[in-house]
Parts: sequence; C-alpha cells; structure tokens
Amino acid sequence: MKNLLPIALILATMLLSCTERKFPEAASSIDYADTTFWYSLGDESHAADVFYVYPTVSTISFADNGSSWFADITLPEVREEANGNQRFNKMLYGDYNFYAPYYRQMVFEAYSQPEAMLDSLAQIAAKDVFDAFQYYMEHFNHGRPFFLMGHSQGSQMLIELLKHGMTDEQRQLMVAAYCIGYHVGAEEMAEYPEALRPAADSTETGRLVIFNSVTDTTAIGMVSRGDVAGVNPATWTMATDTVAATFHLGMAKYNDARDSVLIVPCPTRTYLYKHTTVCPDLDPDMVFIPAYEQMFPKGNLHFADSWLFGGNVVENMRCRLRNY
Repeated sequence: MKNLLPIALILATMLLSCTERKFPEAASSIDYADTTFWYSLGDESHAADVFYVYPTVSTISFADNGSSWFADITLPEVREEANGNQRFNKMLYGDYNFYAPYYRQMVFEAYSQPEAMLDSLAQIAAKDVFDAFQYYMEHFNHGRPFFLMGHSQGSQMLIELLKHGMTDEQRQLMVAAYCIGYHVGAEEMAEYPEALRPAADSTETGRLVIFNSVTDTTAIGMVSRGDVAGVNPATWTMATDTVAATFHLGMAKYNDARDSVLIVPCPTRTYLYKHTTVCPDLDPDMVFIPAYEQMFPKGNLHFADSWLFGGNVVENMRCRLRNY
C-alpha cells in the first residue's frame, strides 16, 4: 500500500515523565512563521480543523544524521520523507481544514538510550509540536473547533501537548484528540486527570481517543502494553464483548487510478482485551516486518492502526463534531 507503512519505530521502551516540567532548551527553535516548516496550512473552507502530527517516518540513522538524535527538517529530503504520510491523511480527512507541521522527530536509535535521556530528547520533539500548535492557534484557528490527530510518535507528542501545552480556552475548542497507536498508563492519567480524559462512548467531546490493534492477544507489543485508555474503534467503548464484523466500516486505502483515498471493506470481528483491540479475522502477516519483530511481533497491527479503521474514524469525527 503506497505511503501506508511509515517506519513508526516507536516509543514503546519508555513513558515520558509524569511530573510537571518545562521543555528543555534546544540549540535552536523552529520558526513556524516560515511556511517551509508546514506541509499544509489548510484553506479555511470548512467548519472545523485537523491539526495532524505524523509518526516516525525518518529512515535516517543517528550515524548518518551528523550524530544527531533528531530528523533535520531544514533539509528538503528529510521533509520529503514525511510528505507521503501527510498527503494520505490530508486526503482521508478532506472534510476539514488540514494543518500539518514538520517537527524534529527522534530517530529510532534514541529509544536505545537510558530513560532520563529519552525523556529529555522527547521533550525537544514535543516542544516543536507545542510551538507549531500555538502558532496555529494564534494565526489560523480563528475560533473554529478542531481535532488533534496523530499516530505513534505523533500521538506521543500530542499527549505531551495535552498534558503541558494547552490553555483552558484552547481545550474548549477541541472536539477530540485521536492519539492512535500509543498508550496512557494509570499513573500518567492520575497525574493529569483533566488533560487526559479518555472517551467512554462515540459522542463525547473534548476527550482523548486511543486505540491499538492486534490479530490475537499474544501480539500485544510494547507500544500499547499498560495502556488504560484504549477503546475498540468499532464501537468507541471499552466494552469487552465481541463485536460483529458489520461494525467495521472499512479501511482507508490509497487508490492510484483516482489519486485519492478510498474507504474499502475490511470485515473483521473485534473485541477489547486489556485496552487493545483484537481483530481475529485479519491475517497476522498483514503488516508484519521481521526486522521489527521485537517491538511489533507477528499479529501486531501498529503499522496499520492509522488506516485500518479509517471508515470508523471518519464517521466518528462527524459524530463528535455534531455533538460539539
């Protein structure tokens, strides 16, 4: 599937610190007044916005990146690595004004470092997302309701934004925060009860929406282990009953002939197990990559999470916006 398998090599070896803190000083900041650092700045033709943060897409290693832990988004070739994913999502969420910044995401080797160092590195990436979001709110939002949307490392950074980077006025404009392919632990949620309020049904607004999927319970990986917020996106609840395949509204797929994203059938029963959505009717080889088996064992659908329930997400966004 073209542009549908970004290298979302993520995040699962650590949780960001749950203590209140300021972002560390970076050697430099990204100037989000410069349109170079935005993939998309919307067109304000729709009633609501999407602020989108992409997953780990950089294939550049620490050694080949000037011994830097971050993707250098001043380089056109580095920004280009994110464009396929952002373009796909811009088409998928075409009912909304689409705002998508580039950010200095961590390269994969960062996740082999000690937890304290990982925490510091992640804060710098999160600060870029914070700065971009504040620029968007000040210059582009104009009081419209908005969705936060991310996947994997992008969701990690949005969770940090929810915890540390939003005012009460901004939260009132947020329809929902879809932080797909990541996790929130019990201690983290207890530390930030107002910022991390998981949705309990398909209509609540101002809530955090998380889901991760596997084909069987043995494939739960480190990204979703310990999550206490995940829902079943077929029902948008935390109920553990098996749900009929008819509740799956289709996956999002790029169509070369039409140069568009279509919702196509992908019937599977689903049920929730330890806040992870199990899809027993799907092929465990669907998105399996042997090189990443330690983090994403066969049957783990992390690489598909952002599009596997595309039809459900699009319909649920409409539902939540109607109830906003």
